[in-house]
Amino acid sequence: MSAVDTTLENISKEFGISFEPIGGRWGGVHRSISRTWKAAAKLTRRHSRTLPIPSIQSAHAQPERWRLPIELIEQIIDHLHDDLQTLRTLALVSYALLPAARYHIFHRIIVHERNYVESVRLFVKNPGLAEYVRDLYLEADGRAFEALQALQQKAQPSKLLRVFTLLLAPLMCNTVHLSLKDVPVNPEIVAMLAPHFPRLHSLSLFDCWFRHNADLDTLVRCYPNLRTLRCGRLCSLYGASERPDQEFTELPKTAAIPVQTLKVTEAYAPSPLTLMPWLVGHIHPETFAYTLYRLSQVAKLNQAISGYDSMRHLHLIFYHWRRSDTEEVIECPHVMAITPRYPANITTLTLDAKLYSLLLVVNLLAQLDPHSFRRLRTVNIIAHLRVEDVEEIEWTAWAGMERTLSVLLSLGAVNFTNSCSDSSHVEEGCEAIVARLRVLDIRGMLSFAAVKVTA
Repeated sequence: MSAVDTTLENISKEFGISFEPIGGRWGGVHRSISRTWKAAAKLTRRHSRTLPIPSIQSAHAQPERWRLPIELIEQIIDHLHDDLQTLRTLALVSYALLPAARYHIFHRIIVHERNYVESVRLFVKNPGLAEYVRDLYLEADGRAFEALQALQQKAQPSKLLRVFTLLLAPLMCNTVHLSLKDVPVNPEIVAMLAPHFPRLHSLSLFDCWFRHNADLDTLVRCYPNLRTLRCGRLCSLYGASERPDQEFTELPKTAAIPVQTLKVTEAYAPSPLTLMPWLVGHIHPETFAYTLYRLSQVAKLNQAISGYDSMRHLHLIFYHWRRSDTEEVIECPHVMAITPRYPANITTLTLDAKLYSLLLVVNLLAQLDPHSFRRLRTVNIIAHLRVEDVEEIEWTAWAGMERTLSVLLSLGAVNFTNSCSDSSHVEEGCEAIVARLRVLDIRGMLSFAAVKVTA
């Protein structure tokens, strides 16, 4: 029995999981395993790398049959970053292409209840592959509240959580973006996560339950390089108190959670124990991104940004609203007014209208308070630049938008970007917008992009 087999046997005994022989088509880790992963694994034993850098071996080590410059080959592979089938083929065609292909194949890994056993088998047998993981997503079983209650009764964390924190997380030391979904969090879970991910700079939390607010604060402070926090539908069992019978106590105002960017994508939080109001009050971000799903969220948005004296960049995302909310905006445009903290600090305003919400963006800009945005320099609008969408918006709304933006002396650019992959309609859509924003066009402030550039 090999050392790897012995390790797997010990893991099986410790965690009570069974590593059954693999048969048939492989259905393991999402975006990671090809049907020929065994063949690629054989190459791992002949290849030793300490850092998962997507570069090919030096020129003197390449066979003479390579006729393209090495730098060009690397760019070609980088261009194929989202074509998994081609990347898998490249990894098997040439040993020289293997590191660059793996850099993209194993970029993002999703671990959940159905594949965590296969994940352990893969990364224990091939620990070098874990170094390529930079985006790690853990999805629990969807019963975070019940799991948290069990933890409060001194029960052990779930098998998935223990395997993830004790076996997988230590291997993935190059992870820079961690996502947790449906995970219960108490001091024990925080202690299990804290030693790992030293390079983490982005943390996403969705549908998670915390014992109390301080557990979130402690989790975030475990990662000194963390810059971005994205969250939605977070709940706290005891709120700001340590126990249910303890009086309400807030953290000191000076103990702000140290992140530069806060992204809130909360569609709907039916629980009265939502953690979000406390969270937005204990972070002083430079960039704040908020997703609006309905009109009633505008008031919550204003409540949040009114306390952000550090905010310089505001990013609002509009999904397809209900017809009743849209009709209310048309009848009473002032309901779209946003009121940031005064004196004005915002320099960049980005409005993502997706495919259906250009009307909402135009009405919001028409209601901007010039005094609250007197330092605004750039407005970015991401929308469906189609002539039909432009024409369905009343001329009065466009006129209000132009009137508001025209008096902002610091404003230098209004950038429109098409939100869909089809650019055939962009030219006509841009002409329709220019016809409605003549003053801004004469000042040379308008610019248009047919395709949205993704990072």
